[in-house]
Amino acid sequence: MFINDRLLLHVFLPLVFCFCAIHSSAGAENNEVKNTLQAKDTLKNQQLSYDSIFAHGLSLLYTNPDSARAVIQPAYEKKLYATGVQATRSLNLIGASYHLQANYMKALDYYYQALELALKINDSMRLGNIYNNIGNVNLKTGNFNNALSMYLKAASIYETLNEIQNKSSSYNNLGLLYMDIANFSKANIHFRKALAGFQAYNDSIGIAATLSNLGALKRKTGDFDSAIYFHERAISIDRKTENKYGLCVGSQEYAESLLHLNEIEKAIEYYELSKTLAKQLHQYFHLSIAEIGLATANLKIKNYDKAMQNADSAMHLATLLDNISLKQGANELYYKILEKIGNYQQALEHYVRSVELRDSLVNQTKIHQIYNLEIDQLSIMGEVQRLEIQQKELLLSKKNNIIVFIIILFILIMAGAYLLYLNHNHRRKATHHAAILSLNEKKSRAAIEAEIQERKRIGQELHDGLGQLLTVARLNISVLQQKATLNEESRKELMDSAFNSVDEAFNELRNISHNLAPAVLSEKGLKVALEELANQINKNRNQKFQLELYGLDECKDNLVENMLYRSVQELLNNAMKHASANTFFLQIVKSELEITLMFEDNGKGFDIENTQISAGSGLSNIRSRVENLHGSIFVDSKENRGTIVTIVIPIKSSTNES
Repeated sequence: MFINDRLLLHVFLPLVFCFCAIHSSAGAENNEVKNTLQAKDTLKNQQLSYDSIFAHGLSLLYTNPDSARAVIQPAYEKKLYATGVQATRSLNLIGASYHLQANYMKALDYYYQALELALKINDSMRLGNIYNNIGNVNLKTGNFNNALSMYLKAASIYETLNEIQNKSSSYNNLGLLYMDIANFSKANIHFRKALAGFQAYNDSIGIAATLSNLGALKRKTGDFDSAIYFHERAISIDRKTENKYGLCVGSQEYAESLLHLNEIEKAIEYYELSKTLAKQLHQYFHLSIAEIGLATANLKIKNYDKAMQNADSAMHLATLLDNISLKQGANELYYKILEKIGNYQQALEHYVRSVELRDSLVNQTKIHQIYNLEIDQLSIMGEVQRLEIQQKELLLSKKNNIIVFIIILFILIMAGAYLLYLNHNHRRKATHHAAILSLNEKKSRAAIEAEIQERKRIGQELHDGLGQLLTVARLNISVLQQKATLNEESRKELMDSAFNSVDEAFNELRNISHNLAPAVLSEKGLKVALEELANQINKNRNQKFQLELYGLDECKDNLVENMLYRSVQELLNNAMKHASANTFFLQIVKSELEITLMFEDNGKGFDIENTQISAGSGLSNIRSRVENLHGSIFVDSKENRGTIVTIVIPIKSSTNES
């Protein structure tokens, strides 16, 4: 599925915990109010009233984020709160309501305001919660470095406060991050730490969320039996605790694993369950995801009418929510369905629209990075402000003109640094733009040269192989035609020779056709095609070809599959023909964001620095194909040491998709 939401419930666990602690203390504070002055009594009553409003908004958060926002936002804007802590919690909850609806720009805006206020009042607990939530937005939008930084800040704060339950949420989030970047061993470690923390506090919500994440991890590593085991445990806990939101999202994860096992009917059952729960909870975002899952399942069983109905529902919801990632997924579904039913014109239109929306998600990711720069700057400013307060306390009895001088100097330094930053940023953008133009020109030229060389090679193969065989066949037939007096034995010998030449021509034509577009690649996919290629090479006892393939069962992009297969062919040909290699190792790993190919041989290698790769050569053709798909290629080789070639092809840039 194009969006992997993986139980957003754990995202806001710190928000729920912090409210419970404050709300329980409100009752104790109210007992003290009765023994205080009337003015303080009024203030406390106002605070208790605002806590009640907050409690009502929090109760609506997962069932109806719009309603939760409608309760909290007016109270916050009218400044009914009595403390900075209440204001911070409100901003964080409003951000969470947008987060649940995948409106990440709005969510970041309110998280940013909450962070600014938390820094001002030095509220460590709230800072940890907000850093955690900002980290989740970065994870959803593919900013993994920033997400890691935010999670580590949150974990450090929880460690200092000895908040094990909240720290477990950070471990869970770190596990999601490492799973997204395909570091499955680290993801497993963090999920296990999170599970231990939640189990220590008997936190059923956290336990179910982590178990579901472990199921998704096992699915990605191909251990489907373990994946099903963890999903079923998570769903069992959510059913017992009547956690409808957890059950809604957990059912989607379970259904996705069932799809991989081709248990289509059962997958549809759980997608329908998720759909029902999403309707009850007014979770239109997850309702759209469920419709996309149902469309994918119906597409697998060739129920194209039903798949189209599901895709229409998903697109309607995506339009209603104005969510780019959902629109992109719905268009991708339209493309696949229309292609299957033979409506290639409309399929192409939806494919183009899907690519445009994916590019739009990339642009949003760049905007999110600006928010993180502002957040880092805000943290620095908060530290500076605290230092200034301490300095003022120490110098209060001294000359006031020293304080004024320090403040003015600080402002001048910041203003100068800001001007330098603007100047540097402008020059960097100009240089980057010029580099992009130059690179696009080189890529276009390389693509044309590669096409010319490919045509020359095809023509040469047809002329040298097929042409010669047909010429021999024609000569034999010509002799039979011209010499009618040939005896029966000579005639039979010539006829057999002509038939053999024609058979060899057919074989040569089949080999050329297979090299250009192998049937197994289009019929059974890249994984099977590579395995057959390896089997062919391993039939020769003097050669050994080892394969390691991960995640290729989900790769359905014909263009990417064809490029990878042709690149492997080219690398094998270079290694055998030019490097005299006889041992080859190929590893391909597919994650949610990219496909990584690594090819290694034991050939004689070459000096990269002193060897110029000419246009039309094998490596040049591979580089052209890779760059046309916005990928990257890295070559590591030395003489008498062999060669390692690494290719990275991006799949999508955002979300986790989320």
